[in-house]
Amino acid sequence: MFSHSNAKAVFDCPRNVPDEILDMIPANGGIIMVTFVPEHVSTHRKHATMDMVLDHLFYMAERIGWDHVGLGSDFDGIASVIYGLEDVRCYPALLKAILDRGASEEQLRKVAGENMIRVWQKVEDVSCRLQSEGMLPVEDVWEGRQWWRYDGYYQMPDPDPEDKLEMDWYGVPPPSEGLYHVE
Repeated sequence: MFSHSNAKAVFDCPRNVPDEILDMIPANGGIIMVTFVPEHVSTHRKHATMDMVLDHLFYMAERIGWDHVGLGSDFDGIASVIYGLEDVRCYPALLKAILDRGASEEQLRKVAGENMIRVWQKVEDVSCRLQSEGMLPVEDVWEGRQWWRYDGYYQMPDPDPEDKLEMDWYGVPPPSEGLYHVE
């Protein structure tokens, strides 16, 4: 599952997924969920549009099938938003735009949640099977494992530094006190 990624063929960003990886998603019934992160759809975040997001969605759906795409906004992890996709109140307009661009009602239902439910059901089925076979989670059997947690800044090169909006989001070195060992 790619919870919030786009197509590298549509916009070349390190976080976006190349075609050779996209093509593998159907083999295991997976999903890629298009993200609304402005920096993942346009070089200049202020120029990012809903249509650009739809370009990613339709490219991926046409390449790997409507059974393997969904919506993964990343609203809880972004410092700037795309006009018209500021928050979940914009979903009705987004869903209408998907239909207006040519998706069927069935395809829209899949994108809007059915695909995600299918993937999570499959994950739950595998979990139940592994538990019934006595399989333990890795963290229960990995003796001597050390867990680390980072509560510092998100690191990603800023593709649009002139539009930082003083959000203290990109290009800030993580504070040394942000990384700590979890006992």
